[in-house]
Amino acid sequence: MAILACGALTLAGCHRAVTDPKDPKFIVAEKPGQWQITRGELDKEINAFLQEKSVTPDQVGPDRMLLLQTGLLDNMVKTKLILAQAATLQFPDLDQETEKQLQAFKDQLPPGTDFNAKMKELGVTLDDVKKNVRDHVLIEKVLKTEALKNDEPTDQQVDDYYLQHKDQFVIPPKVRASRIVIMVDPTTPPEAKAAKKKAIDAAYARVMKGEDFAKVAAQVSEDRYSSTQGGDIGFFSQGQNEAGFDDEAFHTKLNEVSPVFETAMGYEFLKVTDQHPSTQLSEAEAHSIIANGLRQLTDRQEVAAYTQKLLDNGGVVFHVTRVDPNQLPPPSSAPADGASAPQTQGATTPPSQ
Repeated sequence: MAILACGALTLAGCHRAVTDPKDPKFIVAEKPGQWQITRGELDKEINAFLQEKSVTPDQVGPDRMLLLQTGLLDNMVKTKLILAQAATLQFPDLDQETEKQLQAFKDQLPPGTDFNAKMKELGVTLDDVKKNVRDHVLIEKVLKTEALKNDEPTDQQVDDYYLQHKDQFVIPPKVRASRIVIMVDPTTPPEAKAAKKKAIDAAYARVMKGEDFAKVAAQVSEDRYSSTQGGDIGFFSQGQNEAGFDDEAFHTKLNEVSPVFETAMGYEFLKVTDQHPSTQLSEAEAHSIIANGLRQLTDRQEVAAYTQKLLDNGGVVFHVTRVDPNQLPPPSSAPADGASAPQTQGATTPPSQ
């Protein structure tokens, strides 16, 4: 009788639905009769995003974690809707394009890497990789076919943007310098540090007496990256090197040698060998940069409108709270990088043009 009872109940749902929203098997979104997304699948996406951005849920905060969940779940749903739309279209070159992108993926691996061994190390199969590549190709093709109008910005739009944002097209000043370094770290004993100071002072005296800077750098400098180049580190902008170094470089005149100074690397001094002043790009020089940026912005807007329409009309049922980012209060303090809002990848990202 118990077997018959359970058999009869099966038709009415003997397998009870999971009701705990934290259970990995809980259905967070579904298109009834076609597909489902579980809490476990959503949490996997969230954890991957947090790991990529090197932030924790506590750093993001509860409100913005809810925003992150909404963005990533919507993205997962939109991906499924786009792939369903792809099934209604014909793409005769799909297999060739999939193989081409799969090969490009393999070519990005370091030389000598065993592809199959690498996949095993990552815990994925070749079929998994092929499916992911195929889905990516399908998404690109659907968006190019149905979402993107490929409208080019007009010359007037480019001109207007340049006039309104001229400060974005200023090339900062650059300096070229050579350096001589005697390494010191926090664990260096006082006696050894004093000896290193004498060594850098002796090298400085040699240069100031007329010895060739490059020769002294090759003989004395402990910076293995520049010593073989006579101390030359090429051109750089303010802020590219360790604290203290750029300040000296940008306050030393052309062909002059700075005093000895101390940085996180140790004791050092430098010689400025060339300088490029700050320059303003003309509208003609910035035209292609602006046009490409405006085109990408239009692409993103068109893709967002298309995918939102799919979502609105897709018959998707959500079983978790979703939030409108415009209704969230601003964070009380600046969040960690990447934590302010979900910049998700995949279905809502326009393909490269």
